[in-house]
Amino acid sequence: MEMTDLTFFVLVSGSFFAALCSAAFSAGGAMIVLAVTTTVLPVNAIVPIHSTLLIGSTATRKILFWKYVDWSLAGPFLVGSAVGAFIGARIYIELPETLIAAAISTVMLVSIWLPGISWRPKVRHPWVIVGFLHSLLSTLFAYGAVLHAVILHTNLDRRQIVGTMAGCLFGMSAFKIAGYVAVGFDYSPYLNVIAASVAVALIGTWLGRKIVDRISESVFRAVYRALVTLTALRLLYAGLA
Repeated sequence: MEMTDLTFFVLVSGSFFAALCSAAFSAGGAMIVLAVTTTVLPVNAIVPIHSTLLIGSTATRKILFWKYVDWSLAGPFLVGSAVGAFIGARIYIELPETLIAAAISTVMLVSIWLPGISWRPKVRHPWVIVGFLHSLLSTLFAYGAVLHAVILHTNLDRRQIVGTMAGCLFGMSAFKIAGYVAVGFDYSPYLNVIAASVAVALIGTWLGRKIVDRISESVFRAVYRALVTLTALRLLYAGLA
């Protein structure tokens, strides 16, 4: 694919706003990148490129919020994520995307609007399962949904949510990119836009870090819930269209 100036500008701008939104609210960034990639990229490049445009943001958030990462959650998540990405990269174009998109959005809406309860699953290693499912779905359809919906029902505060999700999603993105390369996707035509997106993500994440320190816990959770809901409704629309 030949990268036009307009495509370059749209993808880099989207990456900046995605980084700002993700750092401030720990949600919405993937939705922004998904929106811009579906607008300007060929269908077969949308999902593989999606991860590369987000990795700069997640890496920066991981550094800035390092002390807030809950590794008792993130560690098991990454174990499951590695397996999910490995499997997903090999089958991501073979499943009925329409049906799965509708199913994901429904699960998101149900999970995010559950009553305010503390999520304490009875199964062993629940975050391994969350990591596997989130990574598998994200590798197949660019947005996993599972972690975003579930983490709000933990006892983590807003900074811990931002930091822990950054740790989880950075590792998952690395696994996904490795998986796509392994099955033959060629990233070379997109290296310039990937590099620029990583650079602007540093600025966007820094600005978002300033915002998160200025908002209350209740506002943070309300915006988070709204962004996840909008993402779910977009996926539902895509699934039914």
